Amino acid sequence: MIALSCPGCGDIASVGRYGFNRNGTARCRCKACGKTFTLNGRPRVLSHEKQEQIERALTERVSQRGIARALGVSRDTIRAVRKKGRSAS
Repeated sequence: MIALSCPGCGDIASVGRYGFNRNGTARCRCKACGKTFTLNGRPRVLSHEKQEQIERALTERVSQRGIARALGVSRDTIRAVRKKGRSAS
């Protein structure tokens, strides 16, 4: 058991380890309310270089599937970058 409180219910006594997330950081689970959470989690952020590559490929009229395949990102990421670029214009 780890001595920390659950962000869901605030219970201290019933929090335990619950494996690892995709970044390799430890996950915890509250046995009282069932909420799972990560200790000191890092958000997954798209690097500035990769975002510029996506924007460049979009201006060159490359398909979204092609960009996703070439850069190893999801099509949802491509759409989010495209939407962000439109609102900045």
